[in-house]
Amino acid sequence: MALSMLPPQAPERDGNSARLLVGGVALFPQALQAIEQAKQEVRIETYIFADDSVGEAFCEAMCNAAARGVTVRLVLDGFGGTEGIQTWAPRLKQHGVKVRVFRPEGFVFKPSPRRLRRMHRKMIAVDGQTAFVGGINLIDDMNHENERKELMRANARVEKPVQFSFGKSGVLSARDLQVNMDLLDQDLGPRYDFAVALQGPVVHDIWHSMEWLWLQIGPGGKVTDTFNSDWWKRRIAQYRDTLAQHRAQALPPTAGKVKVQLAVRDNFRLRRRIERAYLQALGRAQSTVVLANAYFLPGRKMRNAIVAARRRGVVVKLLLQGRIEYRFQHYATQYLYSSLLDEGVEVYEYLPGFLHAKVAVIDSNWATVGSSNLDPLSSLFAREANVIVHNREFAGQLRKELIQAIERGGRQVLPHDHAQRPFKARALSWLCYKLMLLAVFVGGFGSRY
Repeated sequence: MALSMLPPQAPERDGNSARLLVGGVALFPQALQAIEQAKQEVRIETYIFADDSVGEAFCEAMCNAAARGVTVRLVLDGFGGTEGIQTWAPRLKQHGVKVRVFRPEGFVFKPSPRRLRRMHRKMIAVDGQTAFVGGINLIDDMNHENERKELMRANARVEKPVQFSFGKSGVLSARDLQVNMDLLDQDLGPRYDFAVALQGPVVHDIWHSMEWLWLQIGPGGKVTDTFNSDWWKRRIAQYRDTLAQHRAQALPPTAGKVKVQLAVRDNFRLRRRIERAYLQALGRAQSTVVLANAYFLPGRKMRNAIVAARRRGVVVKLLLQGRIEYRFQHYATQYLYSSLLDEGVEVYEYLPGFLHAKVAVIDSNWATVGSSNLDPLSSLFAREANVIVHNREFAGQLRKELIQAIERGGRQVLPHDHAQRPFKARALSWLCYKLMLLAVFVGGFGSRY
């Protein structure tokens, strides 16, 4: 019975307004204003809820809304949301905000694929009328403390004089893997990311998707992936009533002329929804593809679709992470450059700050903005949410912004220069990429990636 209640793929909705927001500096004031004006209910899902000025502002806004009698729900990921769980959750609960933690991390480390199944969505919805969807966490754009800690931990792991042999062709020492900490001190700009402010019928689908995730989180943050748990069986009746109410509700009134579709990734029937949206759009591409992605390790089908578009004469530009945030991912991504550059794909690395965007524009009227990276974690494990916008004006605005980012802060990776990298750099990229593939196959996901 529970399987029959699984949310279907959301339809394309006409009659919406969709405003592109670049960075938290654009998103946060509008989202906070919407929360302050809420009359009935506020729903928030976020991966990171930082202990900084932005986190404090949202904590205060949620507490004030709850004090006015507004129902406020917050879903935090148990891994990414650690700061929010420790700093803000106690205060929020004290003021009547309902908080659920998606798979909290325990004190004892237990290796399990389930630990990779994170809640990576970033969505805010107010009164079922207004929503914000994108890749922006609740953290100051200039707060780079997490990145700094990651680099310091990475350097600490290679302090011991370990050596890795690569046959007769050379030796790679552990110290060669060290990160230049100056990367965090030289004119580091704001985190580069996007969100979309939405009004109109598509908010109906966003609201319902957030309800579905809320009900899946059980006692202690357990999340059902099978519907066999006793707590879920007790919750089925509650969800059935909610589903009936959802179907009976009228759609929010039209607010514009933009066609928008919500695309989510879950671990049920929508496992490949976002990936398929990319593949379909790439397969129809006729002129241009501009794609910006923070963690770019696409599977075979995605890489083939990008190459196939280029072979048809489509101009393909990729804006990828230029600064080292996660070393393993960074070097593994560089291994893919050669095959893409050989096909004429233009690759640029973003340098002014940390790239956190997960967006794409294909031709003149297809664009997507959301939380889903093109890597194994987003494609195989995490709960993600993107919106797909079919609108010439919106797509043009996003394309213009990405091209400007390439021109003002993108370092082009040239085929000759990439091929002439030192042996140790090439060996490191090869090793990281092969280890990533090994992990995917050991996890039993090779056929899906």
